[in-house]
Amino acid sequence: MAPLFSVIIPVFNGGAYLDRTIASVLGQTFSDFELILVDDGSTDGAVDRARSIQDARLSILAQPNTGAPSALNRGIAAARGEYIAFLDSDDLWTPDKLERHRESFVAHPEADLTFSGLIYIGPDDRSLGLPERRPTGSFTFEQLFVDNVIGSSSVIAARKQAVKAAGSFDPAMLYLFDIDLVLRMSRLRPWNVLGIPEPLTLYRRRPGQQTSDWRIIAKYWSKVVDKHRTLEPKIKPLERAAQMNLTRYLSYLAFEQGDPSTAWSLLCRAFEMNPFRFTVDLRNWKLGSACAAASFLPGPFYCWLATQVGLAHTVQRTVQRTPAS
Repeated sequence: MAPLFSVIIPVFNGGAYLDRTIASVLGQTFSDFELILVDDGSTDGAVDRARSIQDARLSILAQPNTGAPSALNRGIAAARGEYIAFLDSDDLWTPDKLERHRESFVAHPEADLTFSGLIYIGPDDRSLGLPERRPTGSFTFEQLFVDNVIGSSSVIAARKQAVKAAGSFDPAMLYLFDIDLVLRMSRLRPWNVLGIPEPLTLYRRRPGQQTSDWRIIAKYWSKVVDKHRTLEPKIKPLERAAQMNLTRYLSYLAFEQGDPSTAWSLLCRAFEMNPFRFTVDLRNWKLGSACAAASFLPGPFYCWLATQVGLAHTVQRTVQRTPAS
């Protein structure tokens, strides 16, 4: 009998995190699932450790390194479940995540995709104390395009039929492939993307993440916009607001990587794109305050302010660099 859920984890050198990621899936309170690990050309031995796990729900596929979207599509092709849940190889789930997605799909038959809230954790699995994401209600294509409230593929569970109808992941979209798929899925029928407000995903932030390079994210966001402008011409009036939000995010990334000058420049560019919307969004004021305060505020107060903004790596570096006042 086919399981209700197929959980897909793409892996390229999962390191020490993969063991914990797999354990968070196998420990789910809802057990009617299969776990498909797609080895995307790993060389660090993490997948070899996974092969020793004795659990009939776990299967491992292997392919040459071609990128996460291709690995995810390989898993989707092999999936037997009615629903597919995605998980990055370094993130974690709370034990009730699949159960809450199942309940949401039952309660909302119009939903093709559900996504949970998340908590930010560090390399040691501990919460970074940053503001949690708690999405509530249904979201339209327009809302998702203007502001990426989903944030990570690890929060998503979707109907397999709808994933395939939307075209699965774009292998050429090596970054932001999750929001690209979500946008395409949101156009299948009205109000079919549903947020689950509980933070059921533990999203890991750690030094060296490729998704922390603001230049790469900017490049692939341009690809997303070009693609969806063709698919959905009505997004044209929304592009400035979407670009403003994206540019603020790029500013976050630059600041976290220790480049406050570039962060300030990007934030000013965001203001120029849409001054009114920029002014009424508290996130912009928080980040602007952090940029301005980085050079002169006492260490403890700056750390508090940076935490409110969501600058986890900056907080860690500042604690090490700046003595308490």
